[in-house]
Amino acid sequence: MIATPRDAATLVFMRDIPGIGTKPEVLLLKRHAHEAFAAGAYVFPGGMLEADDTIPAALALSRGVSLAAAAARLADATPASQALGLWIAALRETFEETGILLACYADGRFWEASPAERVQLAAQRRAMQQGVTSFVNMMHDVERYLATELLVYFAHWITPEIRPLRFSTRFFLAQAPDRLTVLPDAVEVVEQIWLTPEEALQRHAKGEMEMMTVTVKILQTLSCFPSAAAAIEQLRDQPVATVLPKAMRQADGSTRLLYPGDEGY
Repeated sequence: MIATPRDAATLVFMRDIPGIGTKPEVLLLKRHAHEAFAAGAYVFPGGMLEADDTIPAALALSRGVSLAAAAARLADATPASQALGLWIAALRETFEETGILLACYADGRFWEASPAERVQLAAQRRAMQQGVTSFVNMMHDVERYLATELLVYFAHWITPEIRPLRFSTRFFLAQAPDRLTVLPDAVEVVEQIWLTPEEALQRHAKGEMEMMTVTVKILQTLSCFPSAAAAIEQLRDQPVATVLPKAMRQADGSTRLLYPGDEGY
């Protein structure tokens, strides 16, 4: 029986490094070795879409992306609440795993938390992890909105049908704020690292960093851009083709996964 993919959202943070000829870096998190999915692998922040991500109170937190705009960009995600909910999920999961919250005031101005507000956010994050509060309640407590307009949807991958645990994951890209402190949650994530896509790919090729194929492919896509701004500008309105790797039985009885560009895909 083929497992039904679960909706998920991932946020790729990209930042520019001052200096001539330097390439932008991306944020990668190392998952705990005891996790059921991608244990020990380096991944981008993200996770499953939750029911609370699509409720009216959550959707109302989005000031920069409307229900109609989300539905138009993610035409295959229905209803519209599910489409916009994926933006919410990407920001929620990123906050849970890294402590980074992309938020804004009611008038759309980006909110940079003060030291006292960061202490408050840290306490709210712990309360979320303990099940005492929810992300939506936290946002209402701090009286801020989600800066959904900073997220650019640029990729959609579905886990191969032969896998028992499957996800339909939407990838979003955002430029990292100038002042950024990453605090891994120490539950699912045990390490964070900033690397250029090229450096990450080199370390993976040497066996120094375990990664899923989808992470490698996303890094390859981003490696061609000279800056975070260039990546966002080019990918903002680019059509997104869903990638579903195909399983091919080998002569020796083993199974090989084919990806776009492979012969026979």
